[in-house]
Amino acid sequence: MKSSKKSVTSGSPPSSCEPGMAGPSSLSTPHISFSIVIEDDHRTINRYAARLKKAKTSQDRTRLLGEVTWRMVRHDISEEIIMRPALIAHLGATGEQMAEHDRLDHERARIELMALFKAGVDEPDFLPRVNTLMAELHEHMRTESGEQIPALEAMLGPSESQRLGREYIKTFALTPELEMFNPATGLKRRVWMGVQEYARMDSAGFRAVWENLTDEQVSSAMSAYHGSRSGDGRGRGKL
Repeated sequence: MKSSKKSVTSGSPPSSCEPGMAGPSSLSTPHISFSIVIEDDHRTINRYAARLKKAKTSQDRTRLLGEVTWRMVRHDISEEIIMRPALIAHLGATGEQMAEHDRLDHERARIELMALFKAGVDEPDFLPRVNTLMAELHEHMRTESGEQIPALEAMLGPSESQRLGREYIKTFALTPELEMFNPATGLKRRVWMGVQEYARMDSAGFRAVWENLTDEQVSSAMSAYHGSRSGDGRGRGKL
């Protein structure tokens, strides 16, 4: 698959925090473990996948295929930036094997999702292909939740687990609608022009975007996540 990378810049001066980390004001959030954040992400993807399988019209199938695609891609990027380095750091060679297996599973899913876009949602085999893909992803998530994450959590203290959870939540700002400040024009612009362009970006490109997120964008993503967990609706459409 051909990937693209974009150069992006933030609309605010570089923070003294680590790349991708917002200032202290965004960190006064509920303490949630890394495994809980991952499980919430899995549930959201599965919810949209279930809607896609039940969709009756071409319009609904197209819209929901887009939802599932970008959420799966963002989930993959979140794991690439946060989870896989943690697996390797804490579990050594075993963690490297887990990370590579996880990466390959996601790459296969991305290729199939893009193939579904190309084939069209009205093809006779669209739903069978979706069902097969979702069954494979369900098994992937079962392994991740049942083996990989527990093995990682066993090596983490509560504070480190919560820190990884916060860092993972910050990646939720990477949505297809994300806008970044363009210093050449003095205006904000969309980073991606659609879901398919979003899905074609490689991990290095996503990391560059993530490292240039503003504190405001990160804070908004974290508020949306915690809002969705508390049931006040602020997280709808974001997770």
